[in-house]
Amino acid sequence: MSARARCARRLSSLLSTDTSGHYIRVQYDRPTGRYCVHWTGGPTTARMRELAARHADEVPLLDLDDLDWDRK
Repeated sequence: MSARARCARRLSSLLSTDTSGHYIRVQYDRPTGRYCVHWTGGPTTARMRELAARHADEVPLLDLDDLDWDRK
């Protein structure tokens, strides 16, 4: 597993904890070449971006501004 993939996994765990147990998945999307944050229900996209920004130092290899955010 690459260091960037470990950061994505860490962000997934941190966001899941921050959202009181909602399952947040951060995975690489090959066609776009970007990581995407997926979740169902729970916080709005704006709130998720806010929560992720709090953890930017813990996931230094992910550009949080370059993530795709996909709330269903």
